[in-house]
Amino acid sequence: MRLFLKNQLFLLVLSVVIGGDLLLWSLKVPAITWADYTYSAVLIFLVVFEFVKPRNASWNYITKDGVKFRELSADVIFQVVEAAVVSAAVFAMSVWLADHIRSYFGLKHQVGLHWALQCVAAVFIMDFIRYWIHRWMHQVPLLWRIHSLHHMPERLGAMSTARGNPLDDVIIYSPELIVLFVLGFDKDVMLGLYSVVWIIPLITHSNVEFPVTRLASVFQLPTYHLIHHAYNDATTPTHNFAEILTFWDRVFGTFNAGPIGLDHRTGVVSDKPREWHREFFGWLYLPINRL
Repeated sequence: MRLFLKNQLFLLVLSVVIGGDLLLWSLKVPAITWADYTYSAVLIFLVVFEFVKPRNASWNYITKDGVKFRELSADVIFQVVEAAVVSAAVFAMSVWLADHIRSYFGLKHQVGLHWALQCVAAVFIMDFIRYWIHRWMHQVPLLWRIHSLHHMPERLGAMSTARGNPLDDVIIYSPELIVLFVLGFDKDVMLGLYSVVWIIPLITHSNVEFPVTRLASVFQLPTYHLIHHAYNDATTPTHNFAEILTFWDRVFGTFNAGPIGLDHRTGVVSDKPREWHREFFGWLYLPINRL
């Protein structure tokens, strides 16, 4: 049993989160708050687990060589700003735009599928949109200047998930939200779904070894996302652009399962030293300046 739980850690975390959502639903807790609970709980779990059993101990904020204050402070600030403030603003803006589009075109229809089928359909739709936008952000120079801040960290951990330009959230996530709500997907169902799918980037960025099993490999695992974050200068082809499933990467030929070792390097080729102001204020000047 212990070995099974260890091998199925990814699915276990997902199952606990889904179970938590069902509990919140039964307690009649507003769906708009579910993501706050699930995101915070999984973030705390992963941060603790990274210290207890890290994939790469040298990537932790606290090592035998001291404390990585630059990385820790930047990640904490971006968690507060990006994960809490920007994501909420993007969601509200997208709902507002979708409602106005539906009103302008006189759209009254709603998706009549069972909530579970709505979730399945929405996952494939949102992951398809994310896949192509994310891929273009690596191929179009201007978009790469915006997105590159997310790839700057030279070590990945759950706390580094939110590191990025606020425009990243707008460009990557607004289109899928607008499409889903214009199509008539139930808002409460989508809020419940996002409280689950938002934890997957936390897992994929974490410094935790999630076993690659047959069941879990349909999702984007940390191993796959580490390959995506491989040290590059935007001219080197990368892989694994989707955020939730491996399906679209497999369909479009960009899936790469590794393997990778502890010497795997992440980050962005730079002609300037890594200084704190570049880690934190980079989102202001990277789109118009060199890395």
